[in-house]
Amino acid sequence: MISHDETAAAPNSPAGRVPPAFPSRRAGAPLLCLRPSLALQLLVAAALGVATAAVYTTLASWHGAWQALPITLAFLATGGLAAAAWRRKQPAFIEIGSDFFAAYSRDGACLVAGQIAGASQWGAWLLALVVEQGARRTTILIAADAVSPEIFRTLAVRARSAAGR
Repeated sequence: MISHDETAAAPNSPAGRVPPAFPSRRAGAPLLCLRPSLALQLLVAAALGVATAAVYTTLASWHGAWQALPITLAFLATGGLAAAAWRRKQPAFIEIGSDFFAAYSRDGACLVAGQIAGASQWGAWLLALVVEQGARRTTILIAADAVSPEIFRTLAVRARSAAGR
């Protein structure tokens, strides 16, 4: 069972010990647990609803209401599957240090590890952290409701300081 503590060591791990599922972890750096963001999930659901309505109204004006319905339902199902895949791909744990950032999935696989880039964006309720891994860049979205306010502020400060480099 995954703990929703702010400084969880890892899923099903004894207190403070790092399981072999996290082989790339740096010693002494905190591993923080991310909660699924209700705000991001509602935003994705609302966007899918608006897109589905747009598809239906466009197709219904061309082909009629009943002929547009199966295509619209197929669009909704495809969008729902894509949203579910996106949700599964979101990081469950993050690790922040003075010169690095890492994100891990629920099973301990490292999704991204590197430095926070200057292209990161921050706002009152959402951070878009751009992590550089050599020449490759990956964007990680972290909503304010996924972590504690202190951790969110820390990540926002790291993003701002990376923008000043």
